Amino acid sequence: MSEFAFETDWFINAIRKHTVVTDATGLDNSYVKLERRKVPSITVAPIVTGRIDRATVEAVFKSGIPTVISLIPKLSHYDWSARRFAEDNKSTIHTIKELYTFMNKPDPRPLVDKNVSYNRDRLGQHAKVQAVEMICEASMRLERHGGLDDVTVAIEYEYEFSEEAVVRALTRHPGVDVILNSNPNGRPTSAALSHARHAGVPIFSLGELMGALNYEGERFRTYQPARGT
Repeated sequence: MSEFAFETDWFINAIRKHTVVTDATGLDNSYVKLERRKVPSITVAPIVTGRIDRATVEAVFKSGIPTVISLIPKLSHYDWSARRFAEDNKSTIHTIKELYTFMNKPDPRPLVDKNVSYNRDRLGQHAKVQAVEMICEASMRLERHGGLDDVTVAIEYEYEFSEEAVVRALTRHPGVDVILNSNPNGRPTSAALSHARHAGVPIFSLGELMGALNYEGERFRTYQPARGT
C-alpha cells in the first residue's frame, strides 16, 4: 500500500474558490463535504501520496465511502485498477484537475479527463488495435492485431513540448513506448525530439500515432506521415 495522508485544510481552502462550491466542511474522518449549486452535495477524501493502488483505496474506505477520492499532487498517479475497485464500491478516484473540471456535474464519479478519454476512444477505433487497457489515469496499453507488439502510451498535454517536458514524462511513466502529446496545436522542440530519439521513445501527435500503429520496431519509432497527408 502506498503511504498517504489526508490534506483536508489545504483542500477546503482551494476548493472554496470553485464557482460551483457554496460550502466546504471538514468532517471528523478527514473527508470534506461539498455543497454545490444546483447539483447534489458530495463527499471528498483528499489525499497526498505518490500513487494510489487498491490497498490505498481499501485503507481510505476504513473511514467511510466518499463520493470521490481526490489525488492532490499534480505529478502523482492512481492505478486504473484502483479506480475500478473504488467504482465497484460506489466511489471513484479523480486527480484534483478531474475533480475541479467535473464539479458542476450531478455525478462526477464516472467522468475522465477529456484529453485521456478522447484519445483512448480514438486509439481504440484503430484497425490494428483490438483492446485498450488503462494503466493509470494518463497511460494505457494498446493490444494490437496481427502479431504486432503491444504499445504503451503516456498522454501529456503541452503547447511547446520541451526537453524538460520529455524528461518529466519519462520520469512519470517509465518504460512507455511512446509519448502522445494530446494538444492538437502543440509541437515538440528540436531539443525534445533529440532527447526522445536518444531515449527511444518518440513524441507523437494523435494523427502520427494512428499512422505509426501500423508498424513496429524502428518503423514505428521513426514514423512520419507522408507529405500531403
